Amino acid sequence: MNKINYLLALDGGGTKINAQIVHLSSGATFQARGEEASLSNNFQAALSNIETVIHNLLEQSGADLSEVLAVMGVAGGGSKDLAQRLSAALELGCDIKFAQLHIYSDAISSLYGANEGKPVAMVALGTGAVGARLTANGDTQLIGGWGFMADDFGGGAHLGLTAVQALLNDIDCFGAPQSKITCQISELIGTQRAQLGAWLHAAKAIDYARFTYLIFALKNECEVAQQLLQKHALQVEHLIEKTRADSRLPVMLTGGLADVTIALLNQQMQQLITPRLGDSLRGAVLLAQQHLQYDQIG
Repeated sequence: MNKINYLLALDGGGTKINAQIVHLSSGATFQARGEEASLSNNFQAALSNIETVIHNLLEQSGADLSEVLAVMGVAGGGSKDLAQRLSAALELGCDIKFAQLHIYSDAISSLYGANEGKPVAMVALGTGAVGARLTANGDTQLIGGWGFMADDFGGGAHLGLTAVQALLNDIDCFGAPQSKITCQISELIGTQRAQLGAWLHAAKAIDYARFTYLIFALKNECEVAQQLLQKHALQVEHLIEKTRADSRLPVMLTGGLADVTIALLNQQMQQLITPRLGDSLRGAVLLAQQHLQYDQIG
């Protein structure tokens, strides 16, 4: 068995990848970023982007795959089938075979990162939305996060979807966008039925999520944007309640929409929330260190 000399940690979500590789003996750390990596939204794009980031890190560090223990927290990685598919595609299709590769849902890596591996109720708000609990005895449980088509309420994709629905309603009722937010979105996807139909047919979760910055930017000057954000806040509050359940675990929010969403929540909910200590990439690092310890003990 080859000695593990490097730990590679990767966080892949619906819009971006953050990754790093650490040389254990020197502590030298190398960083890389990439584009979307949701296995459930677009597997081939995720695979290609993950491959590019891995090669970037290997080139920077000079590491050989045979001495690398890798942990990936990726959207969709909680599916056994998708995780196995990614592992096989990396090895057989990309000729990337690590000494060890462990694939998790990005919700689990976020869970470990949020409170530095200590017990917590965590809600991750990004393109999607998911809750997770880590208990004192090390048990984990996911809440929600079933995917854009059926769930992920409180995530950026569903927030963007509600804005697109508002535009479609304006077109149906008035023949043209009526609010600042629907006007701005119409400039991006059109106002004619043929234009809108073509966009809707091709749109994926990430495409809807890209509208979130417009909605938040207009929250103080557009009544419709305010209404959309109020609905978003209620969905997040419901997810927090489901995630915490009857436990007394500290509550932490993570993900790209966490900080901008906290201010929208009711005061009681805001008082429950504790500032997070780390993110999904930090969680992947902690999980990699944990696997290394198991390897050394074994």
